[in-house]
Formats: sequence, structure tokens, C-alpha cells
Amino acid sequence: MRTQSKSFKIFIIVIMVLIIAWISMFVTDYIRCSSLKAPIFVIAGEIKKDGGSGQYFGLGYTVDIKKNLSAEYGVTIESVEMSVLGNVVSASIQ
Repeated sequence: MRTQSKSFKIFIIVIMVLIIAWISMFVTDYIRCSSLKAPIFVIAGEIKKDGGSGQYFGLGYTVDIKKNLSAEYGVTIESVEMSVLGNVVSASIQ
């Protein structure tokens, strides 16, 4: 009986660690997107050749980034939009 109780506690601890890790990644990307910066914990989807515009995928969320490539300023981010389950949670425009 004790092994079931101990394994259940370990299971709960692992689930809590995974949830805390996901929340940390989401909040970090949310703060960066709100500040008009590129997110860190995402994987690139279809990317255009204008400096990186496109859609990026995180765990349970997507980030749409529009960038501008100019000779004077280089690559600049024009807008960032973060969505969770199709609902926009953060949008920043320069």
C-alpha cells in the first residue's frame, strides 16, 4: 500500500513540475510579445524571407510576427500577436 502512495506522490510532483515549467515558458513569451520582442520558447512554422515574419508555435499557443527589413534599420519587428486556443491574449504594434 505504501508503494502506491509513494508512486502517486511522485506522479503528482512530476505533473506539478511540468505545469510550472509550461507556465514559466508561457509567461516569458507573453512578456516578450507584449514588449514587441520575439518569443523564446517557440518553433518556427512558415517563415517569409523578409527577416523572419511568420507564425511560430509554442506549447498550446501561437505567435504571429510581422517584421520589416530595411537598409537603414535592418530587421525590425512591426507587430506581434499571441494566441491561445484561437483567442488573442497579447498584441503589440510598433
